Amino acid sequence: ENESVENVTVNLSGQSTGTVNTTANGAYAFTVIQAGNDVTVTPEKDDDQLNGVTTYDLVLISKHILNIETLDSPYKMIAADVNNSKSITTFDLVELRKLVLFINTEFPNNSSWRFVASSYVFPVPTDPWAEPFPEIISINNIPVDVLDADFVAVKIGDVNNSSGFAGGESGERSSRPLVFETKNLAMVAGATYRLDFNARDFEVEGYQFTLEFDSELLDFVEVVP
Repeated sequence: ENESVENVTVNLSGQSTGTVNTTANGAYAFTVIQAGNDVTVTPEKDDDQLNGVTTYDLVLISKHILNIETLDSPYKMIAADVNNSKSITTFDLVELRKLVLFINTEFPNNSSWRFVASSYVFPVPTDPWAEPFPEIISINNIPVDVLDADFVAVKIGDVNNSSGFAGGESGERSSRPLVFETKNLAMVAGATYRLDFNARDFEVEGYQFTLEFDSELLDFVEVVP
């Protein structure tokens, strides 16, 4: 999306070594490489896992899995592959839901960000794993200046580009409240009760909320769809 990602750690290895962080405009520079060296550039960023991740991403990934509305770029598909299995399945939804619900604080088998060499062209755009995509840039016999060692940053779990670095919009969220109604139950100790949640206007694709209760007075049994 031509937006900058700052504070990416960029590692230089090979005949010259070093580490720098990208600036606010996404730029980085190594200034002490001897011309003619063979070097490799490797970016990495593994923080702020929830940046850009919402229930709406779960909705969009579900639609992709069900072939209702497929993700329209290989980068979005890489973002949807939360468990790094080189495929998009319900297991990715499970891992992403754990993150949204604060059960997990990081991706078990993936980093928060992935980086693809910007010069790379996916041979099969609908299958970004048709061949291994380059997450490093190697330069042999480096000239005096290299000004195009660029990457496309992919925020894992964020398939609608709503992360704080991607310049996307979270406009899919409605400002209109979703109101639930329940019956006021008179309860007695030892009995089990079912509490129905009803909404007059339920035109939503996904939502999340917190249900609080006094755990000294009630035991939670289950959610029944």
